[in-house]
Amino acid sequence: MFSIQGIYFERGQRSILSNIQLSVKKGEMLGLVGPSGAGKSTLLHIIAGLLDASQGIVKLDGERILGPKDRLLPGHPEVQLVNQEFGLDLYHTVRENLIVKANHLTKEIRDQFADELLELLGLTSIKNSQAVYISGGEKQRLALGRALIMEPKVILLDEPFAHMDAHIKRKVVHYLQALKKTRKTIFVFVTHDGQDVLGLADKIAYFADGEIQRLDTPRAFYEQPSSYQEALFFGEVNRLKIDKKEVFFRPHQFTLMEKNGGYKIPLTFQFATYYGGFIQSTFKVNKKEVIVLNHSESLENVEEIYI
Repeated sequence: MFSIQGIYFERGQRSILSNIQLSVKKGEMLGLVGPSGAGKSTLLHIIAGLLDASQGIVKLDGERILGPKDRLLPGHPEVQLVNQEFGLDLYHTVRENLIVKANHLTKEIRDQFADELLELLGLTSIKNSQAVYISGGEKQRLALGRALIMEPKVILLDEPFAHMDAHIKRKVVHYLQALKKTRKTIFVFVTHDGQDVLGLADKIAYFADGEIQRLDTPRAFYEQPSSYQEALFFGEVNRLKIDKKEVFFRPHQFTLMEKNGGYKIPLTFQFATYYGGFIQSTFKVNKKEVIVLNHSESLENVEEIYI
């Protein structure tokens, strides 16, 4: 069990975090989403023991994680943070950067594990290159590999997919899902893009102004957002004013058949765009507002929908 109890953090006169209360069980992933400056990355540094909270404590399996004030070398061996600073040994090769973090393993297992991660992260072809000469995206993937090879109890991910190709991202997502099940690894995942975390998180905390505004499941956030601003973090959403009331709905949340208690919306078709698994049709509503609808086929002949 991993718990965050009453965390506050101030920088000067500004409050960055206010009364953060969270807990994550073994084998769970917690997603943190919200606008820039909401305090998400600051919270990760506090969790990792790299920054002292102004107030509150963080515990892992009942043991308090100490900050820099109480540790000569900041950090906790069972908590690894992967962020945009990378923290690589720049003049070691890519493979050496992994090997040096796996001293807890026998040589045979260490070598096999390193090769497995190089393949997973698309780094095999540059394994003998010094880290100083590889690209930013490659450094990001190598930083993730270093955290994974240490096999910590908790892995903190700060925008881990920001520079990752789609095919590598899919492989990494599957790998992290497997780790949740097999090793019961705890993940805390920070992102500005809520869609990244919908398929990974067991629960999501939505941050705004340094506070947790809502803690819920991915499905609840996507299908039942509490505000338009919140809805935007989890994918495309339509917003209309109907009878002086603001109504918002996802592109798939409509029907062509009239339903009781719903709204009838007249449409004027504009164009359709093919996205592989669906076609997105764009419409004007009342000659000014624009909405998009997702369907298995073009809706160019549709003149009204119901929501």
